[in-house]
Amino acid sequence: MNRIPRKELIRKAWHVSPGILGPPIVLFTPRWVTLIVVWSLAFLYTLQHLKLKRGWSFTVPVAGMSYEMMVRESEADNYLGSFLFWVTLGIICTVFPKLPMLAALWVSTLGDCCNAIAGMSIGGPKLPWNPKKTIVGSTTMFITSLFAIWLAHAVLGSKVDWVIAVLVALVAALLESLPVNSAYDEFTVPFGTALLLWLAYRGPLLSPTW
Repeated sequence: MNRIPRKELIRKAWHVSPGILGPPIVLFTPRWVTLIVVWSLAFLYTLQHLKLKRGWSFTVPVAGMSYEMMVRESEADNYLGSFLFWVTLGIICTVFPKLPMLAALWVSTLGDCCNAIAGMSIGGPKLPWNPKKTIVGSTTMFITSLFAIWLAHAVLGSKVDWVIAVLVALVAALLESLPVNSAYDEFTVPFGTALLLWLAYRGPLLSPTW
């Protein structure tokens, strides 16, 4: 077992926090409350991204603090990952019903956290198409994504179509494993998850009812 750096554990704690704090808002408040919360955070993280790109000197609430805790060297001048995550979540909350929204949130937050911790701590063979990712990490991403999709169904009292769930979890794991800037999976993974579930189920899940 490899030791995971403390900063990386802090990063993952910040990253998984929306998946813990967000669902009660989604489940127990009107949709407009969820939209205000998510788009307010999207605005703050967009502001932090622009601040870094343009060299502004003011402090951005919440986003500035998370930047200090989470930033990687590659994001020192942009904070692209968090900006993409919150804007994508805002779009998903605006466009999709609760089930694909919750699944996307948990796949993105829980999946990324478990995938990174497993990959860094266990290690093992690398993926043929991305030497920065491990087979263990991607397998963990798939399993966690499948759990996240089941959990979204469970909390909403919906029956799981396991064929759809497995296929969507596989796609989420594949998107996360692609050899692109790691920040981009903050868009591709949650949006891909929500869109695929929305398309696969049709019917009741396309209802405008939140």
